[in-house]
Amino acid sequence: MPGSWREHLAGIRPDADPAEADWWDTAWDAGTPPAVGFLIPHGFEAYARVLHPAHDSEWREVRWAAVAAENGTTLHPEAQWWRLARRSDSYDQSAGWAGHNPEPGRLHRPAFEALTDVLGRHTTRSDPTFVAFWVGYGVWPPAWFGLPTTRRPVRESYLFERPFDDVVTLCAEAPAVAYALGTPTGTSVVIGGPPLTADEQFDVWAPHGWQSPSAWWPADHAWATSNDTDLDSTLVGGSRALVDDLLADGRLEVLRWPVDGSLWSGADTVNQ
Repeated sequence: MPGSWREHLAGIRPDADPAEADWWDTAWDAGTPPAVGFLIPHGFEAYARVLHPAHDSEWREVRWAAVAAENGTTLHPEAQWWRLARRSDSYDQSAGWAGHNPEPGRLHRPAFEALTDVLGRHTTRSDPTFVAFWVGYGVWPPAWFGLPTTRRPVRESYLFERPFDDVVTLCAEAPAVAYALGTPTGTSVVIGGPPLTADEQFDVWAPHGWQSPSAWWPADHAWATSNDTDLDSTLVGGSRALVDDLLADGRLEVLRWPVDGSLWSGADTVNQ
């Protein structure tokens, strides 16, 4: 890769004031609270749940609705994947439906770009947006350790300020920073063969980096997204018009989300 790109990546650091996240009223004191107020702020007109796609045995994308139809289960707002696919628990990859589980903690790039298209129609583009990545999930460089982080939403996060149109690029570049610096750590992929040198790791992995935000919102707080590292869906809060647009977009599988709805593993009482 060109040295200038590597130098560009090496200069990326969390640059937003962590206090920009203080408006999030999310908290977890105990128990299994509803997602609104735990994972995403109260106060929006409407909420939606964007489902992360599953893949069949040949790695073709499959929607949750198709898996539910195949397994005789019911897709509903609080549906849990493991019950929908007739897995034994939320960590099971083998029992029940013969395919691959949705990826928790990350909405893949095509779906995120579709989500971004919809959000863009409900965003004041002249205002900045704020992108949070949880410190405990991702390939983050030691150079970031000790930098100020948010205490909201829920998990402490590195926070970036970016124009709306630059966020997809940030999601691709931020996971590559550690490789540019030669110091990858955290979530990693192990491959066979001899260990790769730092330069080889950069050449192999940096061009393929991707991490969707743990949370994202514009400066005017018109909407917010939230994806916890343990969850296979992304929550969106915003106007009714925004949620209606998400539901109508054929590139995404979206469910209207109830304010009192729960995403805890035992919340799906329909598919027993």
